[in-house]
Amino acid sequence: MVRARNKKVSERLAAALTVLFLLVFPKVVSAQVTSPNYQSNEFFFGTGGDVELSSPNYKAQGSAGALGVGNVSSANYQAFSGFLTPNEPFLEMSVNTSLVDLGTLDTATTKTGTATFQVRAYINSGYTVKTMSQPPQIPSTSATLAPMTTQAASVVGTEQFGINLKANTSPATFGSDPSPQPNSTFATGQAATGYETTNLYKYGVGDTIAQTGSSGWGLTIFTISYIANIAPLTEAGLYTMPHDLVVIATY
Repeated sequence: MVRARNKKVSERLAAALTVLFLLVFPKVVSAQVTSPNYQSNEFFFGTGGDVELSSPNYKAQGSAGALGVGNVSSANYQAFSGFLTPNEPFLEMSVNTSLVDLGTLDTATTKTGTATFQVRAYINSGYTVKTMSQPPQIPSTSATLAPMTTQAASVVGTEQFGINLKANTSPATFGSDPSPQPNSTFATGQAATGYETTNLYKYGVGDTIAQTGSSGWGLTIFTISYIANIAPLTEAGLYTMPHDLVVIATY
């Protein structure tokens, strides 16, 4: 009985190793792959074999390697290389900060704050991110912090509300530059014109604050840097701003 069990174990092990070798060392060129138990309909050029591996009990994506990664494009075409690429476009955005509290404003200091959001995309063209909210205001009143309609520096004692998407050193050290993940080879998000200069701030309802540098693909993390100043005659009260952001695919 022991010998029989060992023999079966050896047979199973040999079969398992055969399957493993088939997965690791596939043929580079192959016709349609079928059998009574499975069928594979998708191939790619180079090493790696089948993209989809499945049965009634499991499903997997496999690749043994890639000769190169990244994006290749011209005026007439675009291609992505790498281990696996999806066959459907997508565009998504998530906000990672739920509350930005600037504290109590006064005429002697500038209040600052930050919030982060991220955009992940796989589209042929690109995307833009727009800010759609009114600047901070006292609810149920007309009192609103004056938005900075053109790029400018923070000025203490002057009523101002502005943002940018950069790492800043004035009026404080805060914020961060857009961060493509893991680097700019794999994602192309950047700050838009008007919001791309360190230590200069702006705010306009409907403005584009972020966009892709070229094609819209990959994941980019953005940090919004907020500043607020008040003047001696700024109306007192609790100013709030539900900040709405919209991401739009461009064509």
